[in-house]
Amino acid sequence: MFFVVTSLLKIPHLDETADFLTRSRLLPAQCSLPLACIGVGMELLVGICFVSRWAYRAATLWGCGMTMVFLFLYVQGWMRGLELSCNCMGVRHTIINYPLDSVLRVLLVGAMLILVWDSRQSESGLWKFRRLDFSDM
Repeated sequence: MFFVVTSLLKIPHLDETADFLTRSRLLPAQCSLPLACIGVGMELLVGICFVSRWAYRAATLWGCGMTMVFLFLYVQGWMRGLELSCNCMGVRHTIINYPLDSVLRVLLVGAMLILVWDSRQSESGLWKFRRLDFSDM
């Protein structure tokens, strides 16, 4: 649900997400809004796939890739001394404690890696359903 909620909260504020991409100074400014739209759309799609368990393995890989790209954008901006702000959970705030925020983002990547590992274990993932047979009772 994390991806679904965050993407739905970002939709009305796509300009803030585009502003984050512009401030990271990796791509031309005119690419920021289209990339923000694509990113929020992918976030919503991955969230729906997680909730519905449809294409779970692909969603875990895609979600892991998205969180790693976000971590890369965040860390490279911090290392270059850029002033960044985040539109996390629908609330825009200036990032002032980069070490703490970095740890939180690394933990999110770690959680995504656990989901990738889980998707490789079995078709049903974390929730393994077992049919119980009580016909002999």
